[in-house]
Amino acid sequence: MERDWSPDEESGEAYEKASVAIGDRRLHPRDLDAYATIAYEVAGLRQDGEDGFDDEDDQGEVPGELDAALEWARAGVCVLQQSLPWPFTDVLLYGELDNRPAHCILYCYADLLRRRDPKAAAVWFTALVYLNPNDNLGARFIAPGGPQHPGF
Repeated sequence: MERDWSPDEESGEAYEKASVAIGDRRLHPRDLDAYATIAYEVAGLRQDGEDGFDDEDDQGEVPGELDAALEWARAGVCVLQQSLPWPFTDVLLYGELDNRPAHCILYCYADLLRRRDPKAAAVWFTALVYLNPNDNLGARFIAPGGPQHPGF
């Protein structure tokens, strides 16, 4: 999967040129990492660690705007869906660096969604495990049958 990296010193000008304004934020429309970062920011949750997620915020209250955060995450998922062939039934291994933003936005959406509707989020966590059987983000723990799944 082709990756649109977040800007750095070398690519900052090209990134800005292709960026669009959405509300009071600017982002490259295909930068999946930016959607996840903004979604967590809007929710008032921290994004830490190597994979970008802080387990301390696992199921706590969302101090920010959950609805707006879900919209940002959903927008990123839509961009991802448009980037993949239909129907996509393959794996998307996390070990390949260019695939990591896809996992990041999917996990972000599932993580935010489970704070509103754990049953609906379970499908997304299951999909993450299917996309990457090695499950580098820990979705298997939250997917149905996992030790952190709320059970229904």
